[in-house]
Amino acid sequence: MKFKWSYNENRNLSIFEQILKNRKISESFLYSSLKDLPDMSLMKDLDKAVERIISAVHKKEKIIIYGHDDMDGITSTYLIFDFLEKIGSQNHYYYIPNRQLDCHGIQKKFIEKLEQEKIELLITVDGGISEFDAIHEIQANGTDVIITDHHLILDNKIPDAFAVINPKQRDCNYPFKMLAGVGVIYFLIRKLAERLHTKFDKNYLFWVAVGSFADKVPLEGVNRIFIKEVLDNWYSFNDLTLKKLKPFLRTALSYHSRIYVINQIIRILSSGRMKGGQNLTMNLFLAPTEEKEIIVRKLIDRQQIQEEALSKSRKYLQQIAPEKTEHHFIYFDKNGEIPIELLGYCASQISKTYKIPAVFLCHKNGKITGEGRCTEGFNLVDAFAHCQEYLIQFGGHSQAAGFSMKKKNIEQFQNKFKEFVQLKELEIDENRRINIDAVFTSNDFNKFDDYLQMDYQLLQPFGKGNPNPYFLMKNYLPRRDYQKVKIKGSNNNLLPDECYNVVFKFKGSSLKMVDHRNVNYLL
Repeated sequence: MKFKWSYNENRNLSIFEQILKNRKISESFLYSSLKDLPDMSLMKDLDKAVERIISAVHKKEKIIIYGHDDMDGITSTYLIFDFLEKIGSQNHYYYIPNRQLDCHGIQKKFIEKLEQEKIELLITVDGGISEFDAIHEIQANGTDVIITDHHLILDNKIPDAFAVINPKQRDCNYPFKMLAGVGVIYFLIRKLAERLHTKFDKNYLFWVAVGSFADKVPLEGVNRIFIKEVLDNWYSFNDLTLKKLKPFLRTALSYHSRIYVINQIIRILSSGRMKGGQNLTMNLFLAPTEEKEIIVRKLIDRQQIQEEALSKSRKYLQQIAPEKTEHHFIYFDKNGEIPIELLGYCASQISKTYKIPAVFLCHKNGKITGEGRCTEGFNLVDAFAHCQEYLIQFGGHSQAAGFSMKKKNIEQFQNKFKEFVQLKELEIDENRRINIDAVFTSNDFNKFDDYLQMDYQLLQPFGKGNPNPYFLMKNYLPRRDYQKVKIKGSNNNLLPDECYNVVFKFKGSSLKMVDHRNVNYLL
């Protein structure tokens, strides 16, 4: 579909200079490193949590880590679990609910488990900030709770826990607010290591990059520093789990191929869901070296099944995609055509294609669960707050959030969500555009070659918050220019003897057409 094009043209600047100017990129963005990380002591309750954890380890108290079954949650769980072991804890456990089987949030059975097993300290990772009732009950039962989270905080209310580490708290002075859950855990264990004067495993940073990349946090500020540090020092990481994965991964020479490998790892390790709070990926992390390869092969077998489900879901999406574009899309998967773990993926595909908020619903444990995704200019948490009278629970990020509700409330929810969308139509329309980062003519294609040779790597990694740039090439005549400027996806769309303005991306090693206009089109 066609979108508006938004761009500034300045032919006196190089491609790289245009990108820097249009994105307002500073030198610190390009060259910052670990030494430029803000002081972690500014994070609210970090010191308080550290003292409580140290006390629990010294007293041999029972500790349980409550995780989340995505890669951010699993890497977070692993890092804190492994570090507790390194500092001498012999009485800590983990529990990762399975979203395919378990209801969202901390459930009654888990609270009873804490009481029965006399757990003295609960540490939540990548969650807990909206668990008011559960945290209150757990604390009342005599278990201290440390919440580590990074999700949005509704109405500035936080559960009454022993300590809450979340940079999005209004009274948290840590300047970077958009950490992944694993980024929060990284600073917790760094502070523990500092306080105990103990060694900090450099391999942890690799898994921080994996969890952060998987959670699609903005690749700027602290997140960019983490991921760039890993990409720049790729061969310095010697984690045993990574060594066992390497035979199944692509060779990673360039930035692009290293990012591809991180995504490969995410796909493999995302297939670890099990029953009873266990997780096969956690088993892989914690297993002795000789058992790791067996578990890796199990995960790869599971991944292949997952890839088949993904392919099937993509085909199903083509059938249900909207014929005409409205300002939002809601789909209730009544017959279970889409696996529950792919609801968010499907919502994301619709949202990215049409640049509108999309919500997918399905049955789960006698209730309805929903996943929403959107682009800039819309806030899903605000939207779900507008609908909260019909929801049991909701939470997440501005552009990726979920909820549960009773089946009888589906129609009321849809109407209320549409009501909120109507209030935001101008913002949605404003963001249904392609923001072009640099402009040049087909005669000046050598400028683009210069950018690839000299400056392309400086801008990486690309992702949310630092997207792969869009380029506008003017006066492209296929018959004349195709041999010099080979653009994938253009052969069937462009007439050989007509002149076009073409928007494209550079991906990996090739140019990929995104949109085009005849040169007579009024830009």
